[in-house]
Parts: sequence; structure tokens; C-alpha cells
Amino acid sequence: MKVLVTGGCGFIGTHVAIKLKRLGYKVDIVDDFSNGGLDNFSNFKIRNVPRAAVDHWDKNFEDKDKDKDFTIFHCDVAKFGILKRISSGMYDCVFHLAAKPRVGWSIENPLDSTDENLNKSIAVALACVNGKTKFVFSSTSAVYGNVNSLPSDEECNKVPTNPYGLSKYCVEQYLELFSNLYELDWVALRYFNVYGPGQPGDSPYSTAISAWCHCAKNNQQLRSDGDGYQSRDMVFVDDVAAANVSAMNYSGTCRIFNIGTGKSVTNNWTLDKFKSLGYDNVISAPARKGDVLHTLAQVSRAKAVLDWEPKVGIEKGLELTMGWWGLNAKK
Repeated sequence: MKVLVTGGCGFIGTHVAIKLKRLGYKVDIVDDFSNGGLDNFSNFKIRNVPRAAVDHWDKNFEDKDKDKDFTIFHCDVAKFGILKRISSGMYDCVFHLAAKPRVGWSIENPLDSTDENLNKSIAVALACVNGKTKFVFSSTSAVYGNVNSLPSDEECNKVPTNPYGLSKYCVEQYLELFSNLYELDWVALRYFNVYGPGQPGDSPYSTAISAWCHCAKNNQQLRSDGDGYQSRDMVFVDDVAAANVSAMNYSGTCRIFNIGTGKSVTNNWTLDKFKSLGYDNVISAPARKGDVLHTLAQVSRAKAVLDWEPKVGIEKGLELTMGWWGLNAKK
């Protein structure tokens, strides 16, 4: 099988792409490098396709350098050449992870956020309709907003608190529409709070864990937003990659799945783990506008239908992540 991973050089996309490659799939990647790079592909043979060549990349080029592990197209996901490739039916599945997942940025730039996270996703989905290609969409728990009760199941009310979450929810609605109108085969995975090795800690996309790891590594203050009692269902990135593979292989009629652990921890709990190792230089900051207070996934549907379940708990996942950063108890 041949697959395309959009946003495949980002944190989650890299893990998905490498897992698919190790399972024996032929993997193409498209990424505009706004939130990713090639660092995690250093052990693989890469064929790079610059933006100027994408629209002209045909079978003559395709048949060359077949020994490469990945072909990476350096461009926007909605570029004509990429949509043409998908529409031609050359891919068995498209994993759509490309997005601008910054809540604050989406509040400041709602039009740009809608274009990036909604309009371009619709373009890719429509190309999948034309190519009769399965579409696995990376959605988000941000579609729920501040819920009245926890855990959140897939059928609870959706009241997003920011344009990012709203755009993702609207994509899901379009996918349902495309299924009814054009028989699109699709699955949406609503990620909760994804963390793990390889996640940058100094970018606007950083989670609290990666940001704190970066600060601890560089002897900087760890910033705690709000009162620290906001809680998060933290899901390890390897489990998220496994969920994508399960979604590709799934052939039923259920379309939307929560991808979390079914357990949550507060930011203060996580911060205490850093403090216990001596990283206790903490500064308080106001709560971030548009952030939800609590996330907690009901994952029974994914376990029963996708035959998927999280393997890495927060204690082990945090240990693996901090180990990747080289964080140990201070001398």
C-alpha cells in the first residue's frame, strides 16, 4: 500500500510516518516546514522534492531513486500538484495531520485559522473523493470545549471555545457530508493532549510538558499558567500513531473516535514531577484565553471498535519523555 502523510515532518506526523514505514508501507510526506523538520529522519534515506518541482513531479521522476525510504514534498498541503496526486488515486490512504493547532493564534487570526484548518482540509478530503482514497483525519478534543461532565464521549455536546476547535469540528461535518454525497471513506480521530519524545519545547505549538522540558534543560523558568488545577488527558505519541494505523485498517461505519487514556492529571501534578528532580524555578502567569479547564476522554468506543487502547500511562510516558530530553535529578 502507498500512503500520504500530510504534516508528516511535524511532531505527531513524524511518528505516524515512521511507524507506517516500519510496517512496510510506501510513505510519501507533504509538509511546509512551518512546524517541523528533518531531524527525526536522520536514519532514513530521503528524497526531497522542492516546492517548485511539485506540480511537475510525474511518473518519470516517481520511478527514479526507488530505494528511498520517504519522498518528502516541501510545500503546502493544498498545492495543486499534491491535490492532483491524491485525486489520481495513487494513494490507498491519506493521513491528514497538517494544521495550525495554536489556540491563541486562532483567536488572534480567525480568518487565517479557518483557511488553514478548515478550507485546506476540505480540499484534501475532496481530492480523496476523486481518488477513491481513504481519509484519516486528525481532529481534536478541542471540539468539545468546556463540557458539563467528564469523561467526554463522542456524542456529547460540542461547544468549541476557539476558532481552532471550531474549524476541526466543521471539517468533521464536511466529512460526514462528503460520505453521504460522494461515498468518502473516512475516520476522524479526536486527539486529547499528545506528548512524548521529539516534541519541540520552544515553539508556539509546544505542550506544557515539552515546554517545561525545554526550560528545565536550558535552566530557564518553568511557566505555570493559571492556578495549575486545570487537568489534561495526556496521551503518548506512540499510542496516537498506533491509533492512526488502526483507523486505516478499520472498515466499519463508525467514523469518530476519541484518542486519549481515560485518565487525567493536573498541571500542578506534572509540575511536581519536575520539582521532585530539582527543576523548581517556576513562574506564575495568567490563564490563557480560550483554553478549556479540563479534558478527559471516554475511550471505550476506540477500544471496542478500532481494537485500539493506550499502552503508555502518564508515569511511564513522562519518564520516557524526560529521558529523551536528558533530564535527571539535579546534582
